[in-house]
Amino acid sequence: MGGNMILSFFRPWILFLSVVFVNGILWMASEGVIRKITKLSCVESATYDGNMGDKKIKHPGKLVLKRSETGEMFYIAWGNITRHKARFIITSISIFLGVLSFILMNVLTNGCDYKHLLEKRPDFLLAGEFSEFGKSQGCGEEYKTREIDVDPLLTQGDGVELLYDNDYDEFSPISQELEEKLHEIDGIDWENSNLIEGAYVTTVISKKGIRPYDEGLSNLTDGNMVEGFSWDTVQVIDENQILSLKKYVQDNQLNIDVKSLEEGNGVLIIHDHMLTPEQQKLADEAIGEPVYFKTLLSKEDAIRRKEQNNSDSKEKQQEDDFLQKESATFTLCGYLDQQSDNFPEIHQSWHGEGSLYYFISEKGFQKIPTEKKILTMELTADPEKEPYVKTQINELISEENKKRSEMTEVSMDEGTGEAGVFVICKSDLMQQKETYMRGNRILLGAVSIILFIAGLTNYCNVVFTGMYTRRKEFDIMKSIGMTDKQMKLMLFGEGSFYFMCVMGLLFTVGMVTLVGVKIYMENKLSYFTFHWPILSTVGVMFSLVLINVVVTHFICKKT
Repeated sequence: MGGNMILSFFRPWILFLSVVFVNGILWMASEGVIRKITKLSCVESATYDGNMGDKKIKHPGKLVLKRSETGEMFYIAWGNITRHKARFIITSISIFLGVLSFILMNVLTNGCDYKHLLEKRPDFLLAGEFSEFGKSQGCGEEYKTREIDVDPLLTQGDGVELLYDNDYDEFSPISQELEEKLHEIDGIDWENSNLIEGAYVTTVISKKGIRPYDEGLSNLTDGNMVEGFSWDTVQVIDENQILSLKKYVQDNQLNIDVKSLEEGNGVLIIHDHMLTPEQQKLADEAIGEPVYFKTLLSKEDAIRRKEQNNSDSKEKQQEDDFLQKESATFTLCGYLDQQSDNFPEIHQSWHGEGSLYYFISEKGFQKIPTEKKILTMELTADPEKEPYVKTQINELISEENKKRSEMTEVSMDEGTGEAGVFVICKSDLMQQKETYMRGNRILLGAVSIILFIAGLTNYCNVVFTGMYTRRKEFDIMKSIGMTDKQMKLMLFGEGSFYFMCVMGLLFTVGMVTLVGVKIYMENKLSYFTFHWPILSTVGVMFSLVLINVVVTHFICKKT
């Protein structure tokens, strides 16, 4: 068997079988992946590694639910903003501070509005005017130039300046005739109106009792009792007011004899933050000291006194010869500062450092030999009839003052009539302050809007700067199949996370800040009224959502 022999291992059918086998294996391996890829989003297809099941993805130690298209876009958005954590935190805080400043300005603007203070005022405040002599000294008109939160009946004047033209016992700042005419006016709500009643008297008090108020006055006489040089005011308070005083004294553990006041055996001196700590110690020691009152001269004696003073006769009867009735002796219940925090709301007539002001019970006042007078009236009117009531009151006061100007029998100044009546109308005060309040609202409103815009400006700066730096990123996402809808969802998700962070800060740190502002302002301003800024907060939330939508649409349009 010589010669060369060729061995041939090639078999066409073997090749054919091999090709079929390999193609079959490749088809079986790729068929599931191809089917899966066609159902995935562009981002899912780019990150697909073959380990994703139909329902769940199994990772070591945990199961992850398959996300929807919206969920996936928000997941990507969260990854995008957390890549730059410092920028995300700073921007969120910046927006939060702007929003918080806006809301705080709204709270302060509304809370500090004078209308809250004016709403506490009576519709009409009627009181007796100071004498012409008192007015010439600037007394009784201080309310015209003071801030509106100061009591209009707080004055520097004393009893002499108040009663110089009408210092007789029968005199009443609001006469009985005027009161009767006021009752005839249709539209006054008398159930919700308030009458401040009492009398003007001369005080006779022990040295120890007057020492906290005026130590110099207690040294003017050798006797134990000191008689005042001016006329003082005694105001009658009812049982409810006494109970409120009693609770106030108990809550603040004050050294006040409320029991004697309640039983009608004592009187309480009310002052306007006039005592120093040293004087307050003297006031505590003065509790139980004796005090009684002398009435003013009768009108008949006052006229005789004036005639005698104007007489050329050398035999002039001294004023001491005229009869002044004396009350029973009371015990001093103490000194109480009506400007202290949480002092009961008991309105007063003219009061101040110029004269003493007493509270006395109904039982106690019966021991003073004089008639109870109306010192001040606080009237409430039907809102619909308020203009008519104001017109009628002004007409009655005008008639009353004209009549009193002709009553010159008592005044020490020849030709000067008795002091009249004045009225403060809440509606007039509202009108006077309207321009001021409107200016405040506009100014503070503009400041709050600027602060809000400042926070949003930082957000817009971050977003639009990011839009240009991320152009390549956006192009790649679109090239691998991200649709415009998915792009919008992703960008909207990024903005949403910013604003969710802002709202989270607002409902935590912001709440604490608002409570702190509420406590601080209520301690600083008596008329501050706090309201939770619900409308402002809702408005801010809608504004943030709207801005997010607009910015998202703009970026998608530009990319």
